[in-house]
Amino acid sequence: MEMVIAMGVLGLLMAGIFGVAKSTMELSSDLASSQERAMLRQNLIDYLRRSFRSLPGNAEIRLQNRSVSGTYIPSLTIVNGGNSFSPGDALPPETGLELTAEQRPGGYLRVLLRFLDDQQTLALRSGQNMRASKNDSPLTLMDQVSQFEWKFYDPNTQRWENTWKDARRPLMAEMVVQLDDGKSMRAVFWIPPVVPIQNPVTPAPNPAGAPPDGTPPPGTPPPPPPANP
Repeated sequence: MEMVIAMGVLGLLMAGIFGVAKSTMELSSDLASSQERAMLRQNLIDYLRRSFRSLPGNAEIRLQNRSVSGTYIPSLTIVNGGNSFSPGDALPPETGLELTAEQRPGGYLRVLLRFLDDQQTLALRSGQNMRASKNDSPLTLMDQVSQFEWKFYDPNTQRWENTWKDARRPLMAEMVVQLDDGKSMRAVFWIPPVVPIQNPVTPAPNPAGAPPDGTPPPGTPPPPPPANP
């Protein structure tokens, strides 16, 4: 009888130990998953902040939104961005990059970075639909995204806009991203303005024989004193 009781107690203890171990493993897995998603968000924000800050003066920025199965998907395009937004070497002139998303099975989005060749860039500038390139191999920046939104701040109207086709640059860009863990994050990026290049002032020509600093050449008689009143 005592042996039966001892075995029962041992079984309860073992079940409790296995239950605690399982809960600890699940908690560790959830913590690791949460840290991984937080790292993905922060890496994306750091990449975008560096890219916006390094925009060259001749870069063009556009923002559009298209409806796909009832979901609005943003398309942020950078033309003549050089090293900005490029994961590798500087892009050739008259080409661009598109930061966008595509819908995946299950309703989630995949955030992509897509290279635009000169023909696609020309279609973008003329307001036509961009055809897919044969060498189209977008780079996945983030997966399992449930929300991905962009807005630009117009300093003239002091409003956040969902589209941007103006030649001038917005003052700031706002991104809202949410993964499958339900945690939404908002990030605001400063966009450097385009500073116009001022033409240097050409100095007036000096009289013949005068040195550049304006002093008379040697041997020149001094000017006569002013006449007494």
